[in-house]
Amino acid sequence: MPKPTHEIMSGPWTALCRAGLLFLMQLAALQLPIRAAQSSSLVGYDGHPFVTNPAPGLKFQRKKTPSLTGIDYAFAGQTAHGVALLSHVPPFSWSNPLPFQYTEGQTAPRTEVRDPCIIREGDTFYLVFTLWPFRNREEDRLAQPNQGGSPGIALYSSRDLTTWNFENWLVKSSELPEDCPYKNRFWAPEIHKLGGKFYLIFTADNWLKKEFNPAGTWGTAGYAFVGVADKVTGPYEHITYIAGAACDTSLFEDMNGKTYAVIPRYNIDVQEIDLTGLPRGEVKLLGKPTRMIACENDDIGIQAKPDYLEGPWVEKVNGRYCLFYAEIYRDPKYPEWLGYWTGVAYADHVLGPWKKDPRGKLFLGGHLAVFSGPDGRPWFSYRGESNDAAHGRLCIDPLDVDQNGTIQTAAPSLKPLNR
Repeated sequence: MPKPTHEIMSGPWTALCRAGLLFLMQLAALQLPIRAAQSSSLVGYDGHPFVTNPAPGLKFQRKKTPSLTGIDYAFAGQTAHGVALLSHVPPFSWSNPLPFQYTEGQTAPRTEVRDPCIIREGDTFYLVFTLWPFRNREEDRLAQPNQGGSPGIALYSSRDLTTWNFENWLVKSSELPEDCPYKNRFWAPEIHKLGGKFYLIFTADNWLKKEFNPAGTWGTAGYAFVGVADKVTGPYEHITYIAGAACDTSLFEDMNGKTYAVIPRYNIDVQEIDLTGLPRGEVKLLGKPTRMIACENDDIGIQAKPDYLEGPWVEKVNGRYCLFYAEIYRDPKYPEWLGYWTGVAYADHVLGPWKKDPRGKLFLGGHLAVFSGPDGRPWFSYRGESNDAAHGRLCIDPLDVDQNGTIQTAAPSLKPLNR
């Protein structure tokens, strides 16, 4: 396997960024120490902050290795292009599953999660996920608390990805009026930072009366809703139904400022979305949907076929668009494919054309979300699916890209590791 590399993307840098990069290169070439402030706003892969709280007194060493910038820099045994390592990063150790449990809305502490999504803001990691009970609407449970379903969307925080604290409820079923269209279910919540604001997108519906739902009837898997806040902790306001979207709809903001809805409908589609009318309760999907990938694997010559695709997440890594998706295989004719897997596809533009990774599956586990990790590089959160202690639990692993631009990962990692 080619050795993973982590490159600053070669996209449309502004003149100011280029000038700053050249200045840093000159300093490094002269073996001058670079003293960083206590809070860094450096950018790593495609707009994500690379490292925060760098140590002062760093010295970069020049290497004569060809790169996008012409010079590579090395520090603490790591190499990266340009300004990628302009900070001291303490060694980070982790072990899956993470030691996370929750009691909010529960009768006893629970560790099982679904659809976990971690977002990093500053030096803090924030987590949302589908809380137990994970049920669909069931008539014989409607007299139970929260009509027998999930109690809402709770937010948790951590500075080290190990010690987690409950922050607050972002949406809580028991506090919503009976006719609220998003009173129940609360599947697959995600938080995205777009244009300086935070957007909470999730799947929900109303289990009390079908006329309380956006389409005036029961949803087979709920409806997509989105709200906005100035802070990651909320409050999330103007929560609005996204007409035409589906369960597990995700969001992606491109470099040109356009925002896209990534919508699983058995296959996975992408469509531009207008969120500017959210304060007026208006959200619009623009134009027609574009097919990203099909559920079938005929395009990569694999006979095994998942039941459907779900849990999409688009991330731009090293200048290349990556679509991660969850796929569940149940056909006993292909025992090596059985289970809940993550797949990936690639494109040079968010509208495609997209090409699936020829391996068909990346790792066992899924419904991931990519976040800026403890070393500033892309990591992802996911639900463990291997038949061991990690099953159903919150897991994280780093995301690497090899020299061919192919996503590589050791997930699911099941023993203590250092990064």
